[in-house]
Amino acid sequence: MDGRFIIKASGVVSTLDVYPAFEFTLLPLGIEIRNQARDRVVPRRFSVNFSVGDVLQSTGDAKEKKKRATWVDTLFFYGEDTSILEIGLYQKHSCLPDEYVGGFKGTVRALSERTADGVIEEVLDKTTAGGRVAPTGITIKFVLSMEKRAGTAGVEDLRAEDAQTRANVAVQELGPTPQAVGLATGAVDTIGNVTVEAQTVENTWGVLLDRIKLFTQIVDGIVEIHPYVSLAWSVLSAANKVIINQQGRDDRIVRLAGTMNNAFAFVHDAEPLKAIKAHLKVITLLVQQATECGYFIAEYAKENSFLTRTMRYAFSDIDARITEYENKLVELKNAFLQGVAVHSAVTVFRIMNQVQDITTAIDLNDMPYAAGARYTEERGCLAGTRETFISEICDIINNPADDAPRVCLLTGVAGSGKSAIAHTVARLYDQQHRLGSSYCFDTSHAATRHAGNFFSTIARDLSDHDPQYKECLWEVVKDNRSLRTSTSPVQQVEFITRASEHLDVIGPILVVVDALDESGDRTARRNLLSALSKQITESKLPANLRLLITARPESDILEMLSSSQVAHKRLDEVNAIMVDADIAKFVKDSLRGYHKLDLRWRDQEWCRLLVHHSQHLFQWASTACNFIKGEGFEGLDPCEQLELLLQPTGGESPHPLDALYRTILSRLFGARALAHFRKVMGVVFALNEPLSLLALAEMFHGEVDLELIIKPMGSLLAGVANQHNPVQPLHTSFRDFLLDGDRSLVFHVSITSQHQHVIGLASIACMQRMLKFNMCNLEDSSVLNSEVDGLQERVKAAIPSYLAYSCQYWMEHLHCVECSQDVLGQVTDFFKTCFPYWLEASSLLSQLVPTMYISSAQKSCVLLQKWAKVNRVC
Repeated sequence: MDGRFIIKASGVVSTLDVYPAFEFTLLPLGIEIRNQARDRVVPRRFSVNFSVGDVLQSTGDAKEKKKRATWVDTLFFYGEDTSILEIGLYQKHSCLPDEYVGGFKGTVRALSERTADGVIEEVLDKTTAGGRVAPTGITIKFVLSMEKRAGTAGVEDLRAEDAQTRANVAVQELGPTPQAVGLATGAVDTIGNVTVEAQTVENTWGVLLDRIKLFTQIVDGIVEIHPYVSLAWSVLSAANKVIINQQGRDDRIVRLAGTMNNAFAFVHDAEPLKAIKAHLKVITLLVQQATECGYFIAEYAKENSFLTRTMRYAFSDIDARITEYENKLVELKNAFLQGVAVHSAVTVFRIMNQVQDITTAIDLNDMPYAAGARYTEERGCLAGTRETFISEICDIINNPADDAPRVCLLTGVAGSGKSAIAHTVARLYDQQHRLGSSYCFDTSHAATRHAGNFFSTIARDLSDHDPQYKECLWEVVKDNRSLRTSTSPVQQVEFITRASEHLDVIGPILVVVDALDESGDRTARRNLLSALSKQITESKLPANLRLLITARPESDILEMLSSSQVAHKRLDEVNAIMVDADIAKFVKDSLRGYHKLDLRWRDQEWCRLLVHHSQHLFQWASTACNFIKGEGFEGLDPCEQLELLLQPTGGESPHPLDALYRTILSRLFGARALAHFRKVMGVVFALNEPLSLLALAEMFHGEVDLELIIKPMGSLLAGVANQHNPVQPLHTSFRDFLLDGDRSLVFHVSITSQHQHVIGLASIACMQRMLKFNMCNLEDSSVLNSEVDGLQERVKAAIPSYLAYSCQYWMEHLHCVECSQDVLGQVTDFFKTCFPYWLEASSLLSQLVPTMYISSAQKSCVLLQKWAKVNRVC
């Protein structure tokens, strides 16, 4: 005898030493009855006898259910690999002797060589009256595990050991393959077996969760993947609670869990970290796929009967979906083991009543939409910071319970890092293909991001996210143009509630709303808060729609969003030590390479001082680091900049950022530059939409020297380092500071009619310089714009951003200005020379953002008429 042979289990190959004496562990799984036309009216009961040599052992009784009977017994034998294993199936009768149904026999070695993924499957035979052996149509399945024995202990010694513990070891040695684990935990019908089944489910999930937990520790230092592993842990932990608490689970759930178990077996390898780093992309996809499986399983196992709901739809083949998940997990695992790339996406099963194709022509372009309101990756947290807090938010979002909060409200003072967290969570769920929409309010973009397009923007994003939602939304608005174009939040909320009332969604779809307090003043945001609050308190939001909302702790927001459906997270309650540790990471990363600081302050004392002065505010640290690096100024000594920031500020302030802003502005601008500073910043703040430095220079045509003020302010303004980006405050708190005279003192900026006058006349002058007949050089004026190929690209090339701004907002600025002779002359000349070209440009621009520029043109005409009447021009 060779002494060694190979056992294959679900693609994993291992070797096992073989000696003349073995301990055999048998795990009878069940029988399947394949030749019966239908279930019997009176279910039968069966037991199985197993014998090796002179030792006979039997399973307990199991009742037939849906052509199947299952066991969870564990039997132990002692023998050689040449021993004969004989199996007999018996039907139990209440008043008659047990009836032999069928059986088979073979050597242990032969059976072990035929194992399929750890499970032996054999058809039972029975000798007929004529002496012919015929198949019974019944298949038996069981797990066979062999372990060498150093001594010659007897069967009694083996039985003295803990049976349940040894069964668990046997299953784990085989590997948690879908067949072995799934069949071992088949649905049992007797009350006595329910506890055993639950324990088996717990053990299966316990192994998986242990591996995922270990995985999070292994990848703790790999910032590219750690957030996704943490998310997977959150989802699978929540799914585990649902499964353990429900008795409606079956072997399909555990089968899928077994596949995941197998896929993550590599975490126990000697050098998993090295392998993970080498194949980071594939591992990331594997983790994302496991997360999707967790969402699916949590919904599947809910008390409100996933299977009952799926029966209402044509697309309800749950086995096929589980198989899809399993195939993708196996594909990703093999790709990882073989070191090859995977180009296909994660398999997602998100909506149960989905159809394959939607051919309906759907056009939602006339619904109000806030272009550019989406999250931006660059505004997220530094990788490796705020991890605990983000995990807590994800746990709220991932909670599958029916009474789970639908909304996570995150509040904190200005500069505490709310937006960074929101953008980080948005990116995480976007990568998981579960970000339905993100809407970031911004005071600098108040003209285009407001309550009037909030719900409609989210609805259109959700339509892009899923075609089924799009079709349902179209059914709501297709015959109601007034509703479709409404800017009323109370009416627009129907886009969310009515469009989703017939959808059954698997797993959470997240909507991130950042800076809700910047949606307008209390009056402007009242209707939005009222509409949102009503849907939350009356539980009218879709069951699996989750909202993450950030805001300053304004009293009206806190009052309107106070509900059992809202989980309120406060940044001011986070442990200050943890916050400061994250700020220290941020500071060190931002000032990496500035060696002068280390020479002046030993042991990185400069970092500790900055963290102390930040008063736990990330925005303070970010602004300070930019100032130290000399953003906007070349050749500044970082040590001098740091010493300036560390000077005493005269005590605590209700606005901790104010002292920092005053210190930086005092460094940049002397007394003689203050008037020019106020003029330039007044113009920047008076704009309805921020423009880039290059666009501003073109629009004002050298009439206002902007660069002299804006260029040095790289630590306070965006759009300085890259002149193609819009110029706007890096943080809303800087705008608030400058507009409040009690806080900004000599740097106070007041937006006056003079600023509006400058912008309005600059807009008219810009249009007079650039507008002309046939702006896009169209070959045939009789062809509709919608029929011109590549018209959008032509419009973008012919009408730059500053000209588009001038066409849209010129009268919004001028209507605030008194009608002087100069202004009247400019407006009159514009109508004499450019009016038809302006109409043409507005029509062309509507190809980029449907309806917006046309409605702006209409608004300009209305404002012009009112302005003319007030000033008695006509």
